[in-house]
Parts: sequence; C-alpha cells; structure tokens
Amino acid sequence: MKFGIGWSTKKEAIPAGKEAVQQAISEIGGKSDLIIAFSSPCFELEKLVPQVVLESEHCPMIGCTTSGEITNMGISFGSLVVVAVKCEEGEGIRPVAVSDVCENERLCGSRLAKEIEDVERDGTLLILPDGLLSHGTALVKGIQENLDPRIQIIGACAGDDLKRQKTYQFKDGEILTEALIGGLFFINGKQSISLRHGFYPASPPMCVTRSRENIIYELDHHRATKVYLESLGLSEDDMAFSPVEDLKETRVSPIGIPQISGDYLIKHFLKFGKDGSIACDSFLPQNTIVRIMGQDKDSLIKATRESAEDIARIIKKPKIIFVFACSSRMLILGEDAEKEIDQIKDVFGKDVPIAGFYGYGEIGLLSERKATFNNKSVVLWAIG
Repeated sequence: MKFGIGWSTKKEAIPAGKEAVQQAISEIGGKSDLIIAFSSPCFELEKLVPQVVLESEHCPMIGCTTSGEITNMGISFGSLVVVAVKCEEGEGIRPVAVSDVCENERLCGSRLAKEIEDVERDGTLLILPDGLLSHGTALVKGIQENLDPRIQIIGACAGDDLKRQKTYQFKDGEILTEALIGGLFFINGKQSISLRHGFYPASPPMCVTRSRENIIYELDHHRATKVYLESLGLSEDDMAFSPVEDLKETRVSPIGIPQISGDYLIKHFLKFGKDGSIACDSFLPQNTIVRIMGQDKDSLIKATRESAEDIARIIKKPKIIFVFACSSRMLILGEDAEKEIDQIKDVFGKDVPIAGFYGYGEIGLLSERKATFNNKSVVLWAIG
C-alpha cells in the first residue's frame, strides 16, 4: 500500500479540505482507494466532509472528529489530517458502518462483524466508534464473537475537543453520530501493532466484592468511593465541594485490572455515585481484583518509546504509523505531550510519516492474543 498524508490548519472548512486532500493525494501520485479524515470538530463539518469527498473525486471515505490531531509535525488543535491510501495488486479495503452504537454496544459490534463475515483471509479492521459510548469492552467483544480470528482489530473512539457532548463519524461524505465506522484492510506488506500506557500499581490489590454490570458498589466490603478516595489521601467529604470526576487526583489515578501477561488493563471512571458507587466503562464482575494505578510523565513517555521499539523490531522503515492516544494522556503530560511524538521520531527518524488523533478510548492488543478496549493508553499501528 501507498500512503499520503495531508494536513491543514486553515480556519475555513472548504479551504482546509482542499489543502489537506491535495497534499495527501499528491504524495501517492494519483487517485486514492480510500480517504481517512481526522478532523477537529471546530470546523463546519457540513461543509468540510463533502469537500473532502469532492476533492478526492468521490473516493470512499471514513473518519471522525477528534480532541487533538497528530502528525509528524507534532500535536495540533483546530486542524484537519487526511490520509490517502492506494492499494497495490492483491490488496484491498472495505469500508463498513453501523448506527446506534450507544444503544447496545455489543449488538452493534456483532452487526459490524456480520457485514464482513464472508471474508476468509487475514486482515486488519480499523474501527472509529462514537467516543461517548458507555461499554467499549462490550463493543469489542461483540465484534470478536462474530469475526474471523484471522482479522485483528485496531482503532480509537472519536473525540470532541474534550467537551464530551457529541462526537461525529464520517462515511462517504455523510456525517453521523452514535455510529461505528470502520475499514477492513487487506495488506501485503508487514504490519505491527503495539499498545502501552505507562501506569503502574500504586495500591495493594483490592477485590470487587459487590457490583452490577459496569458499576462497582463495594471494594473489600466497603463503599467503593470511600476505599478509592482514601487510597488517594482524600475522603468522601471532598465530593461535597466538587464532582469527583473533576478532581485532579482521580483523573490521573484510574484502576488497573491485572492480566496474565503481568500488565494491567486500565479502566476509566465514568461517574461517582452519591450511593458510594463507581461506574466504569466496562463490566467488572464480583471477585475481580483491581489496583489503583499511578503514573508520572516519564513513565508515560517511556511507554510510548517502548511501543515504537516493539514495532522497530519488525518494521525498520514504516510507510506510515497511525497513532491513537487517549486525550487524558495529553492532559496529564501538558506541554510535554509533544515528547511522545518525539519518541516515535527518535526511533524511526524525524521524517517518519505519522497520522492520528487524541480520542476517548483505544482498541488494540495489550500483550494478549485478542484486542481489548483500553483507556489512558497509546496504540501504534505501523505498516511497512
């Protein structure tokens, strides 16, 4: 496959669409077989998205809104990133989409997988779901239950500049919300996926002693909020002055579920209830062991470098590296967020083609055979 990357910081939708698409297509030397667009929601999307399709001569197109755009130039906001993909002989791409993903994530995942159940070859499924879904784990499970095991899954949830109000997904010029957009890639060359987060355990193991679906009511037989907040040196009294979700300590201290590999699956908190419960973004059955996780800027940046080094063992000179990172990493790192991109460039060279975005959840392999839904992580997908 050939890849061309276009990037525009123009403020108006139509000029931005023209510039980014023209740059991307010029790099592949002709019409593309797929356009992928990662766009800030600050644009007039009803003008931008049709313009991208028009400028690409009505090429098939997928994409979504973001909470920050990523290229070889670094991190930007209020910009548009376009990737033009051209297939070589024996390769192909099949765009897919389903709606109403937030109503029943597992069912929608199954519906998407059934759209490609006729496929009988190795492939990579890139998915870009609505960023405000409640059960990312259920979505991934729904896909895997009906997907040929030879197809691996990679992706990230759309963003909306950290407003968490509404995200948008694109397919062939149509602007959707609460949708699941994807593209099934059949690639001849090498590819490699690596996902890491850089968080480490900062508390003793605790047991989920009472829960229902994605809501934890008790940890070690005590109110979940009480146990969690006390582990951070806080108390439930702090909930009276500010929503717990807004406290800095909770934003940087998720829970981790230990995996057989020795790593931890990071889970983000959606809501802290007045009844002492904690709602997470995936199911946490009773008797699940969890730990409160800690981090520092160096550990997060080191994790990104380790992901790049994982890939470099397989692909020395990638044609492109897609980077999907959790928006909370950007908030934690602040001005040092650029250093994550610098680590990738340091491993592969300053001119390595990079395209991606910050969103609300990452899909990739965390030292396991099957993809998982992750939070506060960074996933790299390199194609050689």
